[in-house]
Formats: sequence, C-alpha cells, structure tokens
Amino acid sequence: MHQSEPTPKQYGGALGLQLRGRLGNQNESSPGYRMSQIEQSKPTHKLHGGALGIKLRGRLGNQMFQYASLLGLASMMKFERVIIEGGDQLRDTFKFENDRVEFGKVPPHWKVVRSNKTRMFDETLTHFNNHSELRIKAHLASWKYFKTIESTVKKDFTFKSTVMLNAEKILNAIKVKQEINMSFTNVTYVGVHIRRGDFLSPVLVQRGFMVAPLEYVFKAMDIMRIIYGPDIIFIICSNDIPWVKKAFSDQGHISSYSYPYVFMENNPPNVDLAVLSLCNQTIATTGTFSWWAAWLAGGTTIFYKHQARQGSVTRQNLNYDDFFYPHWILLE
Repeated sequence: MHQSEPTPKQYGGALGLQLRGRLGNQNESSPGYRMSQIEQSKPTHKLHGGALGIKLRGRLGNQMFQYASLLGLASMMKFERVIIEGGDQLRDTFKFENDRVEFGKVPPHWKVVRSNKTRMFDETLTHFNNHSELRIKAHLASWKYFKTIESTVKKDFTFKSTVMLNAEKILNAIKVKQEINMSFTNVTYVGVHIRRGDFLSPVLVQRGFMVAPLEYVFKAMDIMRIIYGPDIIFIICSNDIPWVKKAFSDQGHISSYSYPYVFMENNPPNVDLAVLSLCNQTIATTGTFSWWAAWLAGGTTIFYKHQARQGSVTRQNLNYDDFFYPHWILLE
C-alpha cells in the first residue's frame, strides 16, 4: 500500500529535515550496536529441525540485508539451520563464525517462498512451520527482521583482519596528517557515503532509483558542524569519486566552508565500508551500502530522505518506518 512521505521539520530555519529521535552521539545504546531488551529477556525455546535458505542477490549492502534478515527470521521461528548460497563479496569481507550458518548450495527441491516487498517488513514471512525446509526469494531490506538479534548480527559482521587493518591504516594516516596540519584536539570523524554509479543507469532511473544532490551533502555537513563543533573531519567515500571531487571543486560557495575533508580513493568496497564503520557519525545518501555504513558506525546518522522517485515501483516498495531507524535524521 502506498505510504505518504513524512513532512520534514525545519532545522535552523533554512535547513529542512525530519528528526527521528534524539540528536547527539549514539553509542552502545543505539539500535545498530546494542543488544536489544527483547533479546536480553527472551525465553529459551528448543530449535526444530527445519531450515531456511537464500541465494544472495545484489552487491555487498543487499547481501548484508539478506544474510542478517534471514538469520533474524530463523531466530523468530526457531529454525535450526540457515543455508547461504553465493555471496563471495560478503565472505571476502567478514569473518562469519556462526555455527548455525552454512555457506553452500540451497537444495533445489526446497519449497520456494517469495516476497516482492523490498525495503519493507513482510509479516507473512514470519509464520512458517519450523520443521519445513524453505528457500526464501526476497530482498529483506528492513531492520525489523533482525531487531531481536542485533548483537549476533554485529558479531557476524566482524571485518576480516586484512580488511580492517587496511581501513585502520588509512584512518591512522589521516589522523597523522591532521595532527601535523591542524590544531584540533578532540576530533569527530564523519563518514560520508555518496552513491552514484549504477543508480544513474537508464534502467534503474526508470524504476525510480535516485541519487542525492550535492546540496543535501552540504546541508548535512552543516548540521554535523552545528552538533559537534568545529573540530570535525569528513571522510568521503563514493562509487564515483572523480565526479564527487570535481563537484566539490566546482562549487564556488565551497570555499566559504572551513570543513576539512578527505576523499577515499582506489579502495575496494569492503575497505571503504570498514573505514566508514570506524567513523564517529555518518552522512548517508541512497542505497543499502550507505545504510550499513551508518549501522556499523553507530553514532548520529543523517540520511537523504528521498530514496526513490514518488510514484515509482521502487517507492511503492519502500516503507520509511521499516527501512530507517526511528532515531535517524531524514533530511531533504
């Protein structure tokens, strides 16, 4: 059912945004980091002999949603096993030491269960007999699928040592340069992810995919500066860094900004994701990669409100409450 977009409130008069919760640092008490009260208090139930399987689709961010959400569904319905097919990019990124999860081929004779709801929580997927063997075909892009097992998901999404070491090396180099060139004492690092690339392809544009305008990024930078003060550095990642660099340099008014920023270049996506996860706060644009960068980092998250063109099939399959955490800030 079509959901009308929420009306953004005004921030500081000129900056329109929707506040979805408290501002300020989010730490282990935030949904992306903490073990929920539900998980802490849930009773112990015996697992049954059934299994859920999925063949991962899409890129890293989509695969992360499918993995986490399938694990959440298995936990909700007390399925004993989870089988993940494919996902080489996912396995190249994270350690995965969960005994409940098996990476391999989902048997073709298993019953197929489909859902066309992409960035929405599908309640019908939570009511299956846990003695069954089911192959789920769905995008599963909602935090509500795994809200009761967030600590498990966080543990499973522990970066491999090689990936994290590369990310730490990059961030440490930035810190060394900052100490030499700036007088900051308590620096706040804000990860910025700008999604472009395939979202500008004719096929995805027709389906309603959108990219965030540069004006949104500058507004979000303003807000982070207001919240955290002048000692702030922006770490900018994108799947089209040449465009972003040119766009920043072409903006005449950018010279009036005193914000230090650093572009991440020539890194594989998983290293960029690890760098963003090490930042204190996040500015996200569109797509699931941005979503997971914010989730892994915790902290204050500002997200571009318009994830899909109004009236498009992609917008029809987006539910704001199911996709965005309540405390994230949605900005025009």
